[in-house]
Amino acid sequence: MLIEKLFARGTMTMGPSRNDPERQVGVFPPELLPQLAALRAAELEKVRWLAGDWRYENQVPATRFSPAYTDAGICRFSLCENGAWICSGAPQGPERRNLTFDPLSRQWIYVLTQGSFGILRSSVGWTGNSIVFTGMMTMVGINCEWRMTWVKESEESFHFVNEELGTGGDWQYVDEWRFRRVT
Repeated sequence: MLIEKLFARGTMTMGPSRNDPERQVGVFPPELLPQLAALRAAELEKVRWLAGDWRYENQVPATRFSPAYTDAGICRFSLCENGAWICSGAPQGPERRNLTFDPLSRQWIYVLTQGSFGILRSSVGWTGNSIVFTGMMTMVGINCEWRMTWVKESEESFHFVNEELGTGGDWQYVDEWRFRRVT
């Protein structure tokens, strides 16, 4: 199934193993690698504007059990992993891979790996100044179907809205994050 599809599409072919050149294994065709790297680089150029320090506010509405509140802080986005990812973190803290483009599936990928866990995907990608990611998430211990919509307002500001798929099949507002570039 998966391996058969990869070979049938030409995504993989037989070639020498990196670890043991005498062993023939499934590899990417050498002529494909530069094409994939160029496609990823071109797509990541679309989010280069994210690099830098950002002041954020996370606005959370009231629920039956909690009042409305707004958290605030500063975060940093940077190109990392040889330009293959946008990483995020506190300005003085460790960076975590957060956003990339997978040239094989031609999808944008958003990853959370601390506190909340999941991989959201966008097969449509950037349309104008916005992108919509969807997928399964474990948000602070609760599994849910998630939608995250990013909107670039300018080089100096952007926001994203988080929504959860409700039991009736409609998207329900969870919270909003607003970012302003630190000058």
